[in-house]
Amino acid sequence: MANKLIYILLVFLFPFAMFGQNKSASVKSKVVSKTAVVKSANKYSPERELRLAQRIQVYNSLVVLKNNGHILPLNRLDTLKIQVVSIGTGHGNQLHQMMDRYSKTAYLELNSSSEIESFIQTYPTTTGYNLVILVIGDKLPVRENMDNNDTYKAGKNESSITAVEEKLLNKVPKGTKVVLLYLGSPHFAENNTFLERADALVAAGRSDYDFIDLSAQLIFGAIGAAGKLPEDLGKYKKGDGIAFLPSGRLRYVIPEEVGIDSVKLAQKMDSLVELGLKVRAFPGCQMLLAKKGQVFYQKSYGFLTFDQSRPVQNDDLYDLASVTKILAPLPALMMLADQNKFQVDKKMSDYWTNWKGSNKEGILVSDLLSHQARLKPGIVLWPVVIDGMGHYISEYCSLKQKPGYNLRASNGLYLLDSFPNEVYSMIRDSPLLKTKKYVYSDLGFAILPGVIEKLTGENYEKYLQERLYAKLGASTLMYNPWSHEEMDKIAPTENDKTFRHEQLQGFVHDETAAMMGGISGNAGLFGTAGDVAKVMQLYLQGGEYGNERFISVETIKNWTSSHRGKTINRRGYGFDKPGIQNSRYKGKVRYPSTVVSEESYGHSGFTGTFTWADPANDMLFVFLSNRVYPDRNNHKINKLNLRQQILENAFKLVGNQPVAEH
Repeated sequence: MANKLIYILLVFLFPFAMFGQNKSASVKSKVVSKTAVVKSANKYSPERELRLAQRIQVYNSLVVLKNNGHILPLNRLDTLKIQVVSIGTGHGNQLHQMMDRYSKTAYLELNSSSEIESFIQTYPTTTGYNLVILVIGDKLPVRENMDNNDTYKAGKNESSITAVEEKLLNKVPKGTKVVLLYLGSPHFAENNTFLERADALVAAGRSDYDFIDLSAQLIFGAIGAAGKLPEDLGKYKKGDGIAFLPSGRLRYVIPEEVGIDSVKLAQKMDSLVELGLKVRAFPGCQMLLAKKGQVFYQKSYGFLTFDQSRPVQNDDLYDLASVTKILAPLPALMMLADQNKFQVDKKMSDYWTNWKGSNKEGILVSDLLSHQARLKPGIVLWPVVIDGMGHYISEYCSLKQKPGYNLRASNGLYLLDSFPNEVYSMIRDSPLLKTKKYVYSDLGFAILPGVIEKLTGENYEKYLQERLYAKLGASTLMYNPWSHEEMDKIAPTENDKTFRHEQLQGFVHDETAAMMGGISGNAGLFGTAGDVAKVMQLYLQGGEYGNERFISVETIKNWTSSHRGKTINRRGYGFDKPGIQNSRYKGKVRYPSTVVSEESYGHSGFTGTFTWADPANDMLFVFLSNRVYPDRNNHKINKLNLRQQILENAFKLVGNQPVAEH
């Protein structure tokens, strides 16, 4: 027992090897910048220095003692169906959220003796899971008397704990991989026979916030492993510890790890967001800031609605509106460009034959993607399905689902299955603008899912989910969340009083996308700030994420660059770029901020969403809100220039501060 106490003390006192030597190994390719970075000279308090030291100490105390088949860090998330079973951690909700930052998991928390016994007795011999992460904390209820199944107490009776764990491990179906995470006492080393069932073993010092947080990040490869045992522990000897490199997934850190005082940062960000909440620019929002692949600020503010019935949480979904363009059709087309199936210098009609013989036959892909194809900004489509009396035309609409009417535009409106063809025809027959100049248009992007389906031979949604989102662990990025998620997890948008005549929640706000059944290239995607950040970080890392390459460095550099010189068109291929903007709210302003580099890119959304990535500063910003709730005429977020102010202040605060070495 004395050795165990020494071990617990040494977890905090022993100077392990630093993680810093591995911190950049996971990202082999970066978009290199020649632009000067933002300058900053931040200082933080001695108290925050101490907090940083504590955090680094925890990094260094995590030890991987077993890693059969190099199961850790977890890769190919699209092939894993994960169940997390937490016993005695005391931080169940935190643990679940930290695991779900990387991949959607089924979560089960057992905190009492009866829950543990029931689980052991009822655990099925076959499950749909191929990986179980068993987390054992230091608050495990254990039996005072092994012969009395009903008497338990909280403590560290090693023989009793081992018996519970052995039963649990023996219940896991054969063929299912097991990762054991110990948060607390090193009792597991006293009896090693049952550990043979585990494929990986991670030892941590305590079941508090930092240990839970960083252990989850280690398992999913956001951080690497380098810790060594300071003392002999059963069959494991002093100096044992398996090392591996991080895999290039977003890492979650405290602000001090990127050189900024967390108190000052929170004060500045809170004051800006609180201004928006105070004037009712939006009921609530999510914000995420990252530097060098490290999320140093993620916070949800306010409520989903103005009645303040439910606070916004980090895992709530928002309607991303036009941010859809750079998160859905664009990455798919870039992947196809790398396969030489799609080229920006060809005519769009080469890929979308519907345009052959029309006034759009000669439109170049590059012009369409950069909004310089003479296309009208949009077409008001919904009046087509409504008669002069304001009633839905039965040829196109039904108030209930029935054969031939399965295309759902809202909770109470179904459209003819073939109605997307009507949309395509209206776009094809629409007149072109007289001059070729920059005019932002949704029309070309509305056809892109059809183009992608023709080029891949696969369903557009399926292609995105299987080739991109599932591999990134971006489980909340989806179209039509009403069919996948609980409604109270989705931020509502407008109370539509003209077309769908209902409060929209889980159904896309954009009318063009709605008339495509919610699935379009111009809008329709929903998601969280955390999952938006994964796609944007993929771009910042030159097309690589989680030890897998999705898009080439060259293609990302080409598509995120402006090709229009000094013309009024600042756009890349689908991406928005910095430039001078004539704003009806602010006059001539630098968009989106004075501090971003010329290489930066991103997009905004009509519903109050915005994301921006800057390779020169290696910074990422995501802001999601539902400013159109309950009315699209609420333009306060734009009048305040709020999203851009938050971005500018964050960049100035962080600038080119060094990342903490650990």
